[in-house]
Amino acid sequence: MLVSFASIRLFALIHLFSLPLVASLSLMPSAAAQEAMPENNSANSDNSANSQQSNPTTNPLGFSPNSENPTRPQNLRPLAQETSVLSLVGGNRLMAEAKSAIAEENYALAAEKLQQARQIFNQLSNFHQQLSSTFSGLDNKVAEWHRYQAVETAQKRDEATYELALIHRRQNEPELSVPLLIQVIQSQGIGRELGAQADQLLLELGFGPRTSEANSDPETIPPLARENSLLGIEAGKRLLEKAREAIAQENYAGAIEQLQQTRGMLNQLSNFSEQLAAAFSGIDNDKSDFYRDRAVETAQMRDEATYQLALVHRADNKPELAIPLLIQIIRSQQPTRELGQQAYQQLYELGFVDAPYSNNASESTPGNFSSNP
Repeated sequence: MLVSFASIRLFALIHLFSLPLVASLSLMPSAAAQEAMPENNSANSDNSANSQQSNPTTNPLGFSPNSENPTRPQNLRPLAQETSVLSLVGGNRLMAEAKSAIAEENYALAAEKLQQARQIFNQLSNFHQQLSSTFSGLDNKVAEWHRYQAVETAQKRDEATYELALIHRRQNEPELSVPLLIQVIQSQGIGRELGAQADQLLLELGFGPRTSEANSDPETIPPLARENSLLGIEAGKRLLEKAREAIAQENYAGAIEQLQQTRGMLNQLSNFSEQLAAAFSGIDNDKSDFYRDRAVETAQMRDEATYQLALVHRADNKPELAIPLLIQIIRSQQPTRELGQQAYQQLYELGFVDAPYSNNASESTPGNFSSNP
């Protein structure tokens, strides 16, 4: 039962971004939106934070598209009412319900409410960005209002995302917190308070570089650095070893399942590390180099798992399933690397190509390594 539960959690991690969003998650507001965003993401120099919260339809320029007092009940439109769903009011209501659930330690309900809230805020931000772009140059006042709304709702989305990451941590599911925290860092940047908090939480979970003091004290080992972690290099090695054991027993179905989980997890780990390397580039080069090195290391492990999976399909008399895997390896490793050459040799032995590949300069030419398959 323990293995089954771990598999379910790993499946949830791999498919975390397959949520039914109407609009894809926009991690970074547009450049124009960033310019319009107040430095603290919650207030503007021309208006107090309280006045903006009490009248969310008014932008820093004092422009409101509802010229007839929008606070009068008879003038309230469906999306401006407290019961609305796709609105700032609706998202704030879900956030309040999530906080109440957290206070009652009902984390499952809190996670549900926060997920709904971040989807609503994300959709609103995307819609306002689209309208701002449409009105830009035609009616700058309307464009600025939508740009401000896009920034405000993006901030709310990031706050909901961070709270959801905290919930997963409380539920001992740190591997589900990682992609959420990376989204916050990419959207907020490291210079903002929320982005810095997300970075700190990643370190506490064990996803970032660890200090020598932490490594020497077993009691301080963070969740993702432990042997039973579902996200990390050690987790990848553990899954690969299980796959080898299944192959030795000619349990091809079990080996395929293990290898598919391994390459999926390692691919996500490589992508996460690459995203963080880009986020820290020019800001903290030590962290950027750490994440970039890990992106390459985990991509190499992913390609090795992919190669093993192709060999299992060949041994299982299903060569047609091996072809796309071998091509992914060649694209990632390039034909100049040993693993890329081995993959091309497999294509030749399977009859997909007519001649083997020979690269006399392979030893002196390292080739371009890709962390993406």
